Amino acid sequence: MTSPAPQQRKPTLGALLVALGLLVAAGPSILSIARTATGFVGTKQAVTRAPRVAAGAGDPALRDRVASVKKTGKLTDAMRLVAAAKVRRAQDQVSKARPFSEELQGMIQGITKKAKMVGLDASLPMLRAAEVKSISLVVLASDRGLCGGYNTFVFKQTIARLEQLKEQGVKVSLVAVGKRAISKFNNDELKKEFGYTIAKEIQFGNFPGASLANEIGEEVRSTFLAGEAQKVEIIYSKFINLLKNEPSVRTLLPLSPSKIDSPDDVSFSMTTEDGNIKIKREEEGEKKKVQGKEIVNDMIFDQPPESILNSMLPLYLNSQILQCIYESLASELGSRMTAMKAATDNADELAKKLLTLYNKQRQSQITQELLEVVNGALSLEGGEQEPQIEENTDELLNDFFDGEAPPAAAAPAAPAEKVAEPAA
Repeated sequence: MTSPAPQQRKPTLGALLVALGLLVAAGPSILSIARTATGFVGTKQAVTRAPRVAAGAGDPALRDRVASVKKTGKLTDAMRLVAAAKVRRAQDQVSKARPFSEELQGMIQGITKKAKMVGLDASLPMLRAAEVKSISLVVLASDRGLCGGYNTFVFKQTIARLEQLKEQGVKVSLVAVGKRAISKFNNDELKKEFGYTIAKEIQFGNFPGASLANEIGEEVRSTFLAGEAQKVEIIYSKFINLLKNEPSVRTLLPLSPSKIDSPDDVSFSMTTEDGNIKIKREEEGEKKKVQGKEIVNDMIFDQPPESILNSMLPLYLNSQILQCIYESLASELGSRMTAMKAATDNADELAKKLLTLYNKQRQSQITQELLEVVNGALSLEGGEQEPQIEENTDELLNDFFDGEAPPAAAAPAAPAEKVAEPAA
């Protein structure tokens, strides 16, 4: 007889609960093992390994220096292009401001001819000349550097003028325009040496225009009309071309009728020839002379000519200051273009020299390592014999250096073998 099969027991609820608890307790460790295995096998997580051997020959410091010099050259070239764009904008500003200046000058000339200039300087304070005991000196400089010797030449001209005024016993109040002029002349040692005072400090700005001219004009005009200064002069850079500008001294107040009849207007144009940027200043004979307005004899003025001129002369003064500002701006940008072009050329030349030196060092290091490898292989083949460089090594070096391998030292001659003498 066959015994009946044992009945299978179903898992009880308690056993299921115990198994579930064990699974929950071991869950974090199982997940970490799975993640590690997935990252290593499934390549879902990149495994970073630090290299133990240098990737290439050569001095890394010298390589970084070459890259730094090249970046500096790109930066200076970009600054040159920015300065060229600003020169174009300054040229547009001059072209836009010239019609108003010419119309104003023509109207002033017409009124002065109508009034016949009889006793006109006595009735107009801005034309009245007096004994000079104090001077208001305006210095135009830039807010930024990197423009060659532009600011240096202006400062030398200013110091020379301060020495002349000191010898004459004339007091000076300085109006510094531009951050460079402010930092230069707001110096206690210079103030003590030349005996001047700072009347006002004004920043030049990126794109100076009529607002800057009005601010300077109001300052010097109020000083002149109040009797604090009997003369107002301005020191600026007279633009000639991109490579040349001359620091000049110009009298602003008192105004002279002859200066109004033949004003020293600024005129320059920017062109390109053969791909090169050129800026040319118009000569005295090329400039168009402003003609006075024709005023009919039976014209009736609502106000006396003196009152009309008294209200127009401040505008004329501001236009003259604006012309000096544009000349200084063109000189600054021209100097910056020249300086940045020279800096770019020097950076390129220095980068070439450093790259040549880097390649020579790298070539020497590779040659040395290659010779060590070849000598090591030959020493292993020859046993305990001294390593010798055979002819195939020279061919390998010539192929590696494209036929310009350095001369190798001659290998020592092998000792001659003794020939056994025949037996007698």
